[in-house]
Amino acid sequence: MVRTGKVTGAQLQKWLEKELNNVFAEKAEKRFGGWVVKFKGMEVTFNAFGPEGRRVKIVTVGGKPLDTNKTYSVLACEREGDPEDMLCRIKNVKEAHNTAYTLHSALTEYLQANSPVTPIPRGNAVALDAPETLLSQVTGVDYRFT
Repeated sequence: MVRTGKVTGAQLQKWLEKELNNVFAEKAEKRFGGWVVKFKGMEVTFNAFGPEGRRVKIVTVGGKPLDTNKTYSVLACEREGDPEDMLCRIKNVKEAHNTAYTLHSALTEYLQANSPVTPIPRGNAVALDAPETLLSQVTGVDYRFT
């Protein structure tokens, strides 16, 4: 199910740092995920290989700088086993509740209204210390993705 709720900008900032660490942690055993997660309307500029907790450099939401004191509405999938006040690994979400939509129905409706779609990234997640073509957090190997 699609779950919605309200979070503060401070929660979003902390969540982004954690999500970036899940992808780009120096130690492989601390990696938990393979892509940069963010919400629609959000743009993030970061250092992929920066120190934990200090990767995020700029965040905008709807073209405006993230306000850590402001409350934002977010939606994502319900993850089985998560507490009612959690959304996309963000804890203490206010007014969290499931909608009548499933991810499948939302995606089907979106594709009907917006097809064809393009797989070209929109540039709303920019790593300052990595190439635009970064597809993996693995460095120091003798192969590359093309």
